Amino acid sequence: MYKNIKNREQESNFWISYADLMAGLLFVFILLVGAIVIKYVFIQTDLQAIRTDLEKEKAALGMSEEALKEKKRRLQEITQKLKNTQQENLHLIFQLNSAKAKLEMAKKDLEKSNMQNESLNRFIATKIEEIALNKEEIQKLKDLLFEYELKEKELKDKNRELLVKIEQDAQTLTLKNEELAQLENRLLIKAKEHQALVDELNITKYKIKSLTGIRIKVISKLKEKLKGSIDIDKNSGAIRFSSNILFEQNSFKLKENSKEELKAILEKYINALLLDDEIKQYIDQIIIEGYTNSDGTYLHNLELSQKRALEVMKFLYENFPENRELFRKYLSASGRSYANLIYKNGVEDKDASRRIEIKFRIKNEKAIEELEKFLAR
Repeated sequence: MYKNIKNREQESNFWISYADLMAGLLFVFILLVGAIVIKYVFIQTDLQAIRTDLEKEKAALGMSEEALKEKKRRLQEITQKLKNTQQENLHLIFQLNSAKAKLEMAKKDLEKSNMQNESLNRFIATKIEEIALNKEEIQKLKDLLFEYELKEKELKDKNRELLVKIEQDAQTLTLKNEELAQLENRLLIKAKEHQALVDELNITKYKIKSLTGIRIKVISKLKEKLKGSIDIDKNSGAIRFSSNILFEQNSFKLKENSKEELKAILEKYINALLLDDEIKQYIDQIIIEGYTNSDGTYLHNLELSQKRALEVMKFLYENFPENRELFRKYLSASGRSYANLIYKNGVEDKDASRRIEIKFRIKNEKAIEELEKFLAR
C-alpha cells in the first residue's frame, strides 16, 4: 500500500509539473499576442502619419519637380514599409493562429489532466479519509490510555491521601483518648465540686427556711401572747389603724377620743415584742409607717404621712417613758405618702389607704451575709 501511495504521489507531481508547463506556454502566448497588438497599433500610427504627409504633399503640388521626385521616393519607401509591415502582420497572424492551435491542444490536455487529477484526488481523498479514520481510532486508544493513566494516578494519590488520613486519624484518636481521659478526670473533679455546691445550697435553703420559720414562729408567739385581744396580720404580724379614727382630715394631731384605745393596743403590742425575751431575741426593728390616699400631691402627702407616723412615735415616748431606751434602739418612724394604696374590686379604697401600720423586722443580717458569701463563690 505504501508503494502505491508513493507512485500516486509521483504521478501527482508529474501532472502538477505538466500543469505548470501549460501555464508557462499560456503566459508566452499572451505576451506574443500583446506584442502583435502593440506593433499593430504602432503601424496604424505610422499609416496615419503617412496619410497626413500625403495630404500635405497633395496640398503642395506647386512644389518643384525635384521636391515631387523626392516625395515619390518617400512614397515608394513608405509603400515598401507598408508591404513589409503587411508581410510581418501576415507572419504574426500565422504565429497567432499557431499559438491558438497550441493553446487549444494545451486546453484539451489540461482538461484531460484535470479529469485525471480529479480521479486521483478522489482516490487520494478516500485514502486520506481511511487514514484519518485509523488516526481517529489510534487517537481514541491514546485518549483511553491517557484517561486510564490519569485514573490510575488519581487512585494512587487517593490511596496515599487515605493512608495519610488514616495515620492522622489514628494520631488524632490517640490524642482524643488522652483528652477524653483528662476530661473524665476534670468531670470527676467538677462532679465533686458540684456536689459540694449542692450540699452548700441545701444548707443555705435550710437556713432560708429557718429564717422564714423565725417570722412564723414570732407571729405565732405574738398571737399566743396577745390571746386575740389585737387583730394582727397573719403573714407579717403587723397591726393597722385607720387614719379616720386617729386623725382629722388633712391633720396630723391625734384625736383626743382615740388616745386611750391607741395606748391600750400599743402597750400590749410593744410589750409583747420588746418585753418578752423569747420574742425579743428575734426582733431587729419596729417601724411605724404612715400612709395616705391619692388625694393631693405626693410630696404633700409624704410630709403629712411622716408627721402622722412621728406623732404616733411621740405618743409612745410620752406614755411609756420607762421604755424610752428600748424605743431608741428598736423604734423608727417613716412616711410613705400614697406609695402603697389599698384597692377593692380594682378601685382605690381611700379610707383604707389612710392608715398607720406598725410592723417589725426579724434579725437577718448574719443570714444575709452568709448568703452573699455563698453567691460570691
